[in-house]
Amino acid sequence: MGESWQHNSAAGDGASAILGRINIPTDLLRTFVAICELGSFTKTANLLDLTQPAVSAHMRRLESMIGADLIAKSLTGVVLTECGTEVLRHARRMLAINDQIVNGSSGVEAEPQVIRVGIPNISAPNVLADIVREGATIGGQYRLQVCCDHSHGLLRSVRAGYLELAVTQFVNDNEPANALVRWAEDLVWVKAPDFVLNPDVPVPLVSSPNLLLPDRLGMAALEAVNRPYEIVFTAFDTLARRAAAEAGLGYFAIPRSAVAETLVIEAPGLLPDLPQINMGIVARDDLDTTALAPLIARIESFFKSSAPHAQL
Repeated sequence: MGESWQHNSAAGDGASAILGRINIPTDLLRTFVAICELGSFTKTANLLDLTQPAVSAHMRRLESMIGADLIAKSLTGVVLTECGTEVLRHARRMLAINDQIVNGSSGVEAEPQVIRVGIPNISAPNVLADIVREGATIGGQYRLQVCCDHSHGLLRSVRAGYLELAVTQFVNDNEPANALVRWAEDLVWVKAPDFVLNPDVPVPLVSSPNLLLPDRLGMAALEAVNRPYEIVFTAFDTLARRAAAEAGLGYFAIPRSAVAETLVIEAPGLLPDLPQINMGIVARDDLDTTALAPLIARIESFFKSSAPHAQL
């Protein structure tokens, strides 16, 4: 028996290689994906009906099998390493295939596929209701979920496999090269209806501390005409910045489709014109978007048809 096994092993290098491969249990992958989606070991334990030590043990075992750290130590929540981002993308595909096999062979009707759509924070008040209503109409085959973030975060989430689709601003025409659709949108100065600019003082600006693309373009436009400005309010939170503009603290540079009804667009001539920005919809690399084409077209239309608000 021993000689026969030794002989087969020596002759059958392919079989030996297969036996030597590491097979990652799907429960470890599910734990990892849940941690990434929920951003918490505790919430993952509750979702999967595990203890928190068991969740931690799953992660240690998964990292040991892969041979690399997947989650970096951070005080701000779950932060993926470069390897973790790549593993997350593949883990989603593996779990999706596993579930399709199980559902397809069990005779049980498959659960609707979850489609996570990301939209910019600033645009949410104007387009979110339309997107949610559209999601309610697709039913059956798909179940829509929506995530809001700034454009850089949305692009990162798509590349990591967390989002299937995202509407984002592009810094240049080549970012990203695989956008499903693109369009140009006006960038405008907005302010409170009763705000009047004092020409003798620097232009007061409302901005994000990390200077998002509209912030940078607005400042560049002012600098190009040697117009002094000062940042009078900063906040990461979009609603806080909008509230500051509504309170009359200063101007806010935003896409036209994101202008709230409580703000007005400054009339031409008082401030330098702002350039258009590139907008588009990107998809997860491995996503088959053929069946999603009607949904993608509708989301694009919500942004393109967002009613421009009157100028003073």
